[in-house]
Amino acid sequence: MYSKQKKSCEKGFSLIELSIVLVIVGLLMSAGVGIMNSVSKTSKIAKEKANVAIIKNSLISYAFSHGRLPCPDTNGDGSENCPTSNCANPPCGLPFIDLSISSVNKDTWSLPYGYDVTDILTTTNSNSLCSILYQLNNLYSWYGNPANAPCGTNDLVCVTDTTDGDNGSISAAGQGYYLAAYTCSGGEDHVFGGKNSRDGRREYEMSSNPFDKTVNRDDLTGELSFGELSAKICNNKNTTVDVIMDSGMVWYSDNDGCLVADGLNRATVVLGQTIHYNNGSSDGCTGQIKFEDLAKCDANIVISNCAGGSSFDGTVNLTIP
Repeated sequence: MYSKQKKSCEKGFSLIELSIVLVIVGLLMSAGVGIMNSVSKTSKIAKEKANVAIIKNSLISYAFSHGRLPCPDTNGDGSENCPTSNCANPPCGLPFIDLSISSVNKDTWSLPYGYDVTDILTTTNSNSLCSILYQLNNLYSWYGNPANAPCGTNDLVCVTDTTDGDNGSISAAGQGYYLAAYTCSGGEDHVFGGKNSRDGRREYEMSSNPFDKTVNRDDLTGELSFGELSAKICNNKNTTVDVIMDSGMVWYSDNDGCLVADGLNRATVVLGQTIHYNNGSSDGCTGQIKFEDLAKCDANIVISNCAGGSSFDGTVNLTIP
């Protein structure tokens, strides 16, 4: 009698109560999945930023060892394929084999990296690299605002912000700048978005503006500037311009008090140096020219007492009147 009464007093959950419990469990599971996805995405972004740093350091090391930057991978095998004109629709691939970074041959979403490089920096050598980096780093100020050097047109890689149109050039001062090299990851959507899309214009998105809301872009990018590369591998001694004078010209160093140096018609001028000259007559050491002016001359910028020069080869052929 007692046991039957006890049993009859036991109560179960109603359907409404069970529904509420299931809803709560579902919400908790959904929140847990969302948190896990967020943690996973944050982890991948952190790893991607580390990969971008590895790529940049590898590019700097390569330039230090070879006197140039590698060409892009256009065959999909991880090796460079020079010249850069082989890359018909940049950005092409990262030459991770040449950079000895096979561990980051793809981004954290298993997509190959995009890579582009200013052409001239793939043809330099240990003697000319630093002088050309000096010239490229000063092009903007030398040419004026903005620089008279559109992306791609002069084989320069550039990045621009959202206020600049996707027209293959920097449209106005402050809207962009030029780079030695550029890398990009397609991100979670596995697509190069915005200006990183393969349109061949060599104009890309700034790393400081990684998310272009107009196209819902989630690319992660890396920039190697002329100044940063120069600061890592260049100094006053290896930033030089070779000067070849016309026959009969005589060069004097600014360090020897303009003493006679008969027959010297070729000189290597280092960053910060000013050299003196005459044409072999008796008027003494009356002419002088600074390293910066020689570098401008090599960039084909006409200046006083400087005529001629082959652009960006580290050598200036001068004819002084």
